Amino acid sequence: MPELRVVAVSNDGTRLVLKAADSTEYTLPIDERLRAAVRNDRARLGQIEIEVESHLRPRDIQARIRAGASAEEVAQFAGIPVDRVRRFEGPVLAERAFMAERARKTPVRRPGENTGPQLGEAVQERLLLRGADKETVQWDSWRRDDGTWEVLLVYRVAGEPHSASWSYDPPRRLVQALDDEARSLIGETDDVAAPEPSFPFVPRIARLPRDRPLDRSLDRQTDRERPLDRALDRQIERPAPVAEPEEYVSSASAGERDSLTSLLE
Repeated sequence: MPELRVVAVSNDGTRLVLKAADSTEYTLPIDERLRAAVRNDRARLGQIEIEVESHLRPRDIQARIRAGASAEEVAQFAGIPVDRVRRFEGPVLAERAFMAERARKTPVRRPGENTGPQLGEAVQERLLLRGADKETVQWDSWRRDDGTWEVLLVYRVAGEPHSASWSYDPPRRLVQALDDEARSLIGETDDVAAPEPSFPFVPRIARLPRDRPLDRSLDRQTDRERPLDRALDRQIERPAPVAEPEEYVSSASAGERDSLTSLLE
């Protein structure tokens, strides 16, 4: 490759005039790539390379990552090496993590309530009840076309994967569940059945003997009433007196004797 040196600028100022050792002249367009090379702006040079090799601009790549695409997906779509895409994903991934954290600190408004616990606190409580593996809990978010964000939670319970999604509106500070899993994790639906009692419920009064007083005051009242009851019982049990025939005959005989005596006299 011949060594070139700059000898002049074209009359219209759009090209550099270069000359080789054998006096052969060359021209080089003064474009954005040359300006970035002169400034030693490696980031800009990388962007230019992507723009030349792909129809996607760096801002388009970042927009796709912000919308939830991975670097591998963008690279495959654009037809460029994934390493070049990763040059621009760092700031966007940080933004996605930041929005997920903001959503976790947003109060959850349950039906009929004006305020509530933060999303992260409510979810953490339910995850503990479910026995979720803490090492597998991951939060992420991405921006949707309407400007709101979708927040995703993934975790595992006993090796089984689970996921839940919420929508997050930053200006309104509003979090809403998007699926049944998300609703159960913030308590909008009951996913934990109430434990059944070990023994069936039996009213305490049913365990008392039938002949046992329920209260000491009743005992005292019963004691006071017992003499009267016994007297009534004796009166009821004692048969009524009946006139004996012997007494009736005796009385009749006495009357007859008196009458006979009066006649004889």
